[in-house]
Amino acid sequence: MNWNQSLTILKHLSIWMLTILLLRNSSLTWGWAVSSKYDTLVPQLYGAATNAVIFYFTSFYLIPRFFNTHRKKAFYAYSTLFLMAVSLVEMQADQYVGELYQNRAYLGIKGLAWPERLLEGMIYILPINLFYYIIAFVYRIPSDRQQQHEREQQLQREKLEAELKFLKAQIHPHTLFNGLNSVYHLIDFDPPRAKGLVWNLSNTLRYQLYESSERFVPLAKEIAYLRQYIALQEVRVDEDAVVEASLSGGEEEKWLIAPLLFTPFIENAFKYISHHPVQKDNKISIRLQIADKRLFFECTNTVDTNAPRISEAGGIGLENVKSRLQLLYGVDYQMELKKRQGWFEVKLNLPLKTLG
Repeated sequence: MNWNQSLTILKHLSIWMLTILLLRNSSLTWGWAVSSKYDTLVPQLYGAATNAVIFYFTSFYLIPRFFNTHRKKAFYAYSTLFLMAVSLVEMQADQYVGELYQNRAYLGIKGLAWPERLLEGMIYILPINLFYYIIAFVYRIPSDRQQQHEREQQLQREKLEAELKFLKAQIHPHTLFNGLNSVYHLIDFDPPRAKGLVWNLSNTLRYQLYESSERFVPLAKEIAYLRQYIALQEVRVDEDAVVEASLSGGEEEKWLIAPLLFTPFIENAFKYISHHPVQKDNKISIRLQIADKRLFFECTNTVDTNAPRISEAGGIGLENVKSRLQLLYGVDYQMELKKRQGWFEVKLNLPLKTLG
């Protein structure tokens, strides 16, 4: 038994003891056992015990076993039988105490027929027992609903985490595939550069597999990863395009960001860049900056006139990115995709979390 359970038991015992003390220090009577010839402690004790049985049996058995499992007919049937049985037992106890102490209230109805005596007893006892039956609902139902809400939230979090892991896992094969292709093309022509790319590929895969497992990562690490990822991608265009990357957001050590969100956009920029004969006509521009606790990402590239539509572009697909953004940020983000006059442009505006 842990401390919280012990504290709960202590609270319940205190409440029942306080109830008895309040009754003993008031003008209220307790059951039929009302007489100037004896103290009312005995009926107060077994009356409180009876009410406690009703409260706890309803709270911890009837409600969770039948009511919460949508077995309402069985619940009401068992509740009725239970309340009647407890009330009859309590009435018998009152009669026994009344006979023992020669209680005036009991002696006044002793001569009545059994049906009339039963009716007189139930008129007094049953409303009190119903009161504690209702109190059990007031106590248990809000608690159960809170626990159900917490369970649903936990399941939702687990579902979101599973979806995020699945979506991020789709990125890994693309990085490996594209990175190996880049290294393959350089092995014969520029071995030293190919060796450096293997190092970059190793670092990017390590980041994707291990360091990006959290929902949010330091922005500085994400920027370092993006620099190495861009270096891998640049081999695909080599001297056929101009690549500009400005990734110094400023004070990036202070912020957290969801990992691997920008990778698909950068991959698409290199994959769908235009193929004009003049190098300067093929451009990729990647920019990242921070302002007002938000991160602004922009990735533009020239495209051919017969390039795919925006909805069709992308190795892992823009739907992947949109799904992750919705899971991570809800509606607190803005993403704009445009294709115009030979350019494909992506703008993304995200909130930043403070590190630590």
